[in-house]
Amino acid sequence: MQLTVAGKQIDTGARLRQHVEASLDAILGKYFKTAIEAHVVFSKQAHLIRAEVSVHIGRGIAVNASASAAEIYAAYDAAAERIAKQMRRYKRRLRDHHAQAREASEVSERAEDYLSPPPVEQGEGGPAVVTEGSSELPNLTSVRR
Repeated sequence: MQLTVAGKQIDTGARLRQHVEASLDAILGKYFKTAIEAHVVFSKQAHLIRAEVSVHIGRGIAVNASASAAEIYAAYDAAAERIAKQMRRYKRRLRDHHAQAREASEVSERAEDYLSPPPVEQGEGGPAVVTEGSSELPNLTSVRR
């Protein structure tokens, strides 16, 4: 992951960069194993410090958050919590989407349930008996017109 830590009118030292890198690695390791890039920008607004975090995870997945606090570490930690919350919600939506699809296929009626049972074999080498019946099969798919 390519990490950029920048400061506008603020000096960002090596310890802050290490803190940001460790925090983002922990968050990304928990929800999405890899990320393409992350940008963290610290700026000063009156007496507060603002932290803006932007993480590009994959194709079309970008997560942004910002927070303000009196101290630089507190501002970053608040923004990182928001990033983690957004990733958790996004991951849950991905996981729930697949779970609902599985449940729908398990619960839905299958055509096999409406077929007649296989015929009983009448002897060795005899022809297979196929029965025909007139029963109404329900429509298993919904077609909207």
